[in-house]
Amino acid sequence: MATYLCGIDNGTTGTKAMVFDLAGNVIGEDYREYKCEYPKPGWVDQDAEMLLAASCAALKSAIARSGVNPRDIAAMGLSTQRCTMVPVDKDCRPLRKAISWQDSRSTVECDWIRDNISAKKYYEITGLPIATVWAYPTILWIRNNEPEVYEKTAKFLLTQEFILHRLGADGYPEDWSNGSLQGLMEIDTFKWSKEIIDASGLSLDQLPDLVPSAQMVGRVSKEAAELTGLVEGTPLVTGGGDQQCAGIGAGIIAEGLCEVTLGTAGVSLCFMDKPRKDPAMKMPCSAHAYPGKWECEGLQNAAGASYRWFRDTLARLEVALGKHVDIDPYELINIQIAKTPVGSRGLFYIPYLAGASAPNWDPYAKGSFVGLTLAHDYGCMARAVMEGISLETREILESFEKLGLELKEVRITGGGTKSDLWNQMQADIYGKPVSKLAIGEATVLGAAILGGVGAGVFDSIEEGVEKMVRIEAQYEPDPVTHAIYDEVFEIYRNIYRSLADGGVYKQIADYQGKHG
Repeated sequence: MATYLCGIDNGTTGTKAMVFDLAGNVIGEDYREYKCEYPKPGWVDQDAEMLLAASCAALKSAIARSGVNPRDIAAMGLSTQRCTMVPVDKDCRPLRKAISWQDSRSTVECDWIRDNISAKKYYEITGLPIATVWAYPTILWIRNNEPEVYEKTAKFLLTQEFILHRLGADGYPEDWSNGSLQGLMEIDTFKWSKEIIDASGLSLDQLPDLVPSAQMVGRVSKEAAELTGLVEGTPLVTGGGDQQCAGIGAGIIAEGLCEVTLGTAGVSLCFMDKPRKDPAMKMPCSAHAYPGKWECEGLQNAAGASYRWFRDTLARLEVALGKHVDIDPYELINIQIAKTPVGSRGLFYIPYLAGASAPNWDPYAKGSFVGLTLAHDYGCMARAVMEGISLETREILESFEKLGLELKEVRITGGGTKSDLWNQMQADIYGKPVSKLAIGEATVLGAAILGGVGAGVFDSIEEGVEKMVRIEAQYEPDPVTHAIYDEVFEIYRNIYRSLADGGVYKQIADYQGKHG
């Protein structure tokens, strides 16, 4: 009997692959980092072939490091970045670079959706606010600006079904969780919206096939086996969008539970037994990777990406020193953050390096430091970045509570959980107990659990979660620090409103469009 499971998280800035035993212990792992391309301000492209190659290489290395016989691996589950659009020809070869979920070039197409479908109707059908994040306006942009690509496109794919098909899946299966963030799916029925497709003049034939998560959709081909280290014939199972997979890997499978992932993006997710839609149409209602269930989700486009930007641009000395003494440069940055008072001496960082998603949905929003004086130093700037990311998360959590979703427990995942400093900061900012999971890479673990369910290793998602998900530590909020952060939070929110309402972001975006 097969006794191991593989999970892959094909993310925005890198691919993580892990081999797990059935108790949720990591037996082998590997990570491959890569970059996005930025051809113009607000444009973000990626090479889909690079994403596929990195996943295969990471998985092959993880299996080799584990020492596990590949024949003992029951299945592979896949977690993927969402909304990144890959137009392919009939042979599943990309016709252009993939357009990332971080891309904001489709503002004109979003205006078209408002004028021709309406924001209210669109939200009622899809559960989504109109935004450049979703794949739908990207498809419209390709049609409007690259008609030669549009005409040659056999399928508009996201990375989930692109990778699965190239590894050996039958057809182009897209799980409901990814499909719900295409921006073309009826959230109540998990079917493509004929109304939106007809109104847009799109072709249903160019879309993938919607299926549940945790469904076996094929087997690893001979070619893919050589690339991945898996045995030919290993079951391929639909996973989910990265954050929905993180919901599974964090055990967010009942109402009252909330999960916060701080990766490249920052995503906060609450489980829902039924679809709850926001009267203000700001908070998305989308499909969970738990088939037939829903989740309310708040997205930050550049959470961990902000911290990485700080590392790469303002912490070059730490990066160089870290290489010299073999220390993670983030640890060196955290030392300076720990020396800096709560609130960063009144310095605020707005983490909108890739526009604003939930709950503000402003593609023109820009990142900024506000309150900078001669009294501020490097440590203040570093702490302000970390605080700004978490303050944005708090605004999302409060939006959940306004919908009547009780937050009994916040579980944290992603690369940010490596920092005890940041974990405690989150508890203090949210004013709630924060639980750290034994496996911080919940996206990969969730994908593996879904793979196990699809291959019949587990009878249910509940069984997989019970056996593989464990809490490692809990952080309690400090009342005094939380009171300080209450004051900081009010100022933080007012900064965005003042800049947005004053037209500053739009003015900067127009200037960058001309001279960037």
